[in-house]
Amino acid sequence: MINGTQWNELTAQQLVRYEALFKLLDEIQSLEDINLICKLIASRWKYFANVTRWRLVLLKEQGFLTVDGLRGEAAITECSELSPWDLHFYQLQYPRLIRRDEPFDGPEIPEIFNGKEIIEIQVLPFVRMNTCMGLLSVAARHEPFTDIDNKFIRIFGNYFANRIAEILFRRQATDALMKKATTDSLTGLLNRGQIIEKLGNQIAFARRSNEPLSIALADIDHFKNINDTYGHLAGDEVLREISRRLQLQTRSSDFVGRYGGEEFLFVFFPCNEEIVLKATERIRSHVAQTPVRVEKPDPLDINVTISIGTSSLEPGSEITAEALLARADRALYRSKNNGRNCINSEN
Repeated sequence: MINGTQWNELTAQQLVRYEALFKLLDEIQSLEDINLICKLIASRWKYFANVTRWRLVLLKEQGFLTVDGLRGEAAITECSELSPWDLHFYQLQYPRLIRRDEPFDGPEIPEIFNGKEIIEIQVLPFVRMNTCMGLLSVAARHEPFTDIDNKFIRIFGNYFANRIAEILFRRQATDALMKKATTDSLTGLLNRGQIIEKLGNQIAFARRSNEPLSIALADIDHFKNINDTYGHLAGDEVLREISRRLQLQTRSSDFVGRYGGEEFLFVFFPCNEEIVLKATERIRSHVAQTPVRVEKPDPLDINVTISIGTSSLEPGSEITAEALLARADRALYRSKNNGRNCINSEN
């Protein structure tokens, strides 16, 4: 039976824990950086629950986010598949308490929860609409979890998982809106506005760094005939496949976007006239060497080529983006007039 003094001590302990918990909740609510939140939590668990090590797993739009906390530090990883431990409890979808001094017939315990001082491991799934949205595993050291520990773990664990999930959802929504605003819906390349913006930014950077920059305009040859002969569905497939090939042949430091219709704009930096001619020849031959396979309305292979016009901005040049584009456009026009499937430059 608990006497008055013991009751007061227990009440005081709970008040101290509540104060530590709500202080942490206030700080977390004001943060949007997942790394900072997890590091803060890693250093504060001990003030309101006997938690020495923990792992949070959250379902993302694609894959999972895993956070491991230990000794005041947190490590965040993204993965497409769960570890056997996490997958086991993710599929079970109900809480489990594992006592280290008792046999355990489940998957191998993760390294983070190994250690002589670990007494118990508690696993808490977070289930919404029959779907497991997250999983929290926490470890107690030296002493088993008390009822008060369990109470605070459940309160905070649920809030923690919801807060991180909320941030992830907002990020995904923002990324989706940004992608929609900056990419072409048919090809997945940068749209006209975005590739022109990239060109302006790269020209400014080229001038500051005194490095050369080059652009190329590429146009699919006889694209109107493809649409007229095989239909617009086939034309769309050609655009998607050619865009994929163009992207594949573009360096990570360069940009390619859909400039309009069947026309594409490349921004190469750093890149002089000699290099851009070699790069565009590689792109031209890559497109021409393999017919495009289309499935609609009927499966067939279509031979596709591109014509290209290039122009370069050398260090010290004051040419504008508009003038650079005009020169590349004139070079493209010459490629069209010279039989197509070739490259011309104007500098």
